Amino acid sequence: MDDLLVALRAIVALAAVLGLLYFLSRRLQKSQAKGSSPLAGLLPKRWTRLGELVPSRPAPGPRAPRTRPEKITVVARSGIGGKAQLVVAEFGGIRYVLGVTESGISVVDTQEAPVVEEELPADESPAVSPQPPDDIVDRALRSVA
Repeated sequence: MDDLLVALRAIVALAAVLGLLYFLSRRLQKSQAKGSSPLAGLLPKRWTRLGELVPSRPAPGPRAPRTRPEKITVVARSGIGGKAQLVVAEFGGIRYVLGVTESGISVVDTQEAPVVEEELPADESPAVSPQPPDDIVDRALRSVA
């Protein structure tokens, strides 16, 4: 008989918690639909002056375009062991040679990324030739060994 009462008490408590969560989620959804602060929806209507103290959210509408963060580009990879490898990644005009293992990532070397030039006419040759990624990996392997 005691086990039945404990189970019944647990069911009632669970129903009360789920009911409270449902009630709060409905109040928050209504306040967000109005464009006001989410916390303002939790306050009773007679406490509206307290809701004015909480800053409101801007109404949904056209937003200012966000600038996209620069992408990280993986230029080359080279396996140097069972689960270890060297990775050449480019970000923000800098090339990073990274040592990647199971336990972490460490920066082995950095250098400026080569400038990508526009296509030149056939009779002109580029003044500076970019360093190929394989050469970077070979240099990093020599510095690690």
